[in-house]
Amino acid sequence: MPVSRFASFLALAVFGYFSLQAQTSPGQNAPEMTTRDEQAAFKAKVNLVMVPVVVRNVHGDAVGNLTKENFQLYDKGKPQEIARFSVERTALSATDSASKPAAAAEGSEPAVIAPERFVAFVFDDIHLAPNDLVKVREAADNHIDSMAPTDRLALYSISGEVSQDFTDDRARLHAALARVRPALMVRAGALNDFDQRVLISLANLKAIVKRMSVAPGQRTVVLVSPGFFTTSPLYIDDKVAIIEQAIRSKVIISSLDARGLYTDPRFDVAPRGGRSLTSMLIASDLMAELAAGTGGTFFQNSNGFEEGFRRIAAAPEYLYMLGFSPQNLRSDGSFHSLKVSLKSAPNLTLTARHGYYAPKRTDDAAETARQEIEAALFSRDEMMELPIEMHTQFFKSGDQAAKLSVMAHLDLKQFKFHKADGRNRNEVTLLSGIFDRNGNYLQGIRKVLELRLKDETLARLSNGFTVKTTFDVKPGTYLVRLVVRDTEGQALSATNNAVEIQ
Repeated sequence: MPVSRFASFLALAVFGYFSLQAQTSPGQNAPEMTTRDEQAAFKAKVNLVMVPVVVRNVHGDAVGNLTKENFQLYDKGKPQEIARFSVERTALSATDSASKPAAAAEGSEPAVIAPERFVAFVFDDIHLAPNDLVKVREAADNHIDSMAPTDRLALYSISGEVSQDFTDDRARLHAALARVRPALMVRAGALNDFDQRVLISLANLKAIVKRMSVAPGQRTVVLVSPGFFTTSPLYIDDKVAIIEQAIRSKVIISSLDARGLYTDPRFDVAPRGGRSLTSMLIASDLMAELAAGTGGTFFQNSNGFEEGFRRIAAAPEYLYMLGFSPQNLRSDGSFHSLKVSLKSAPNLTLTARHGYYAPKRTDDAAETARQEIEAALFSRDEMMELPIEMHTQFFKSGDQAAKLSVMAHLDLKQFKFHKADGRNRNEVTLLSGIFDRNGNYLQGIRKVLELRLKDETLARLSNGFTVKTTFDVKPGTYLVRLVVRDTEGQALSATNNAVEIQ
């Protein structure tokens, strides 16, 4: 899929209709349970700044046993209260399974190998010198051959001329890599304006990060570039959008400096193309900022590109997410420097986001909520803030046709309700989505339940009820994702299942 089509791809058709018989009491017309297809307006947490942090010991291993009390967070030098804290285990071990094989209709349990790790290599063909490109391309070729069966790799050029979506087909990946060349538009002089080149690079990188947000697993973008200057205010919005999208979608961005080994920066001469080492280091600021801001790794000043690909394609095993709500934050677009430190941890080091820009306007709550629930759909994290169970069934209606049903059982005992007009009220949104064996999104259905239950109905449904969603599919291997969110408790649950239809 070309990078230029990512924006339209992301306008996902995840909303659909479904019917659920309304429950009524004799002599009463008002239904107790209805459905609608409007956008659910969850209460969004505005002005919440998320700060990814990676902590390592003296051996370079990520540390995952710290608590909120171990961290100190400063915004423009002022201490902040950490309102949200989590530690995420991003690396998958052989014993981990983010998806559970689903039993077939006949009771068999097929072994399904679902993709677990998604890595997108992005080659900066706009700025890469031909000699540097040859070296990093050879190292990437070798890295492709080392991929695991559960890995899915994608390969893009930042100009958009090469676009190979996620696959485990190594031959297709090698072929795509061979097509990466210094961009024709650059050689032809079509991009003779410096700002235009940078803006195109940032826009396409932003689109690739958005594409990564729909990969249902561990997500890493690997930017292979010599760096380029982004110090102008003209680029601020795009840089902010890339980092914010990556944090929101749990995409880690790592970078590899394709220029290889530098000489000592203390001897500031112009060894390459008349560029001083100071200017070369400034050009790499964007790669360092993207890595630090999203929990990634920046590999630089080394000719060991094969080792570099191995290191940056592997996410840190543990990633801390610190969230705080700045007080009296003005919507003026100003830069806020951030500092994260550890209490009484002399043998540990950390990397964290360097700062953020204040919004230029107040975020739209409904849009923020929509992004939050879609991000949950395209994650592989399992969350159980609400008591739900998911089961799948299928039956074949022909050699190349099948019905795949997703049953979501909701246990209402732990749902919150508010009383109004003698009814127990809540609104529950269910999103079901299916992905192919390579983790590519196929289709989804969104259902909104508006509950206005009488006391006797709520008591009768105390053990819960099941909502069924059915997809028309072809035989194949699928990952099924279910997300459930309610408005009253502001709670979210998400779970996965894998099914093979032969």
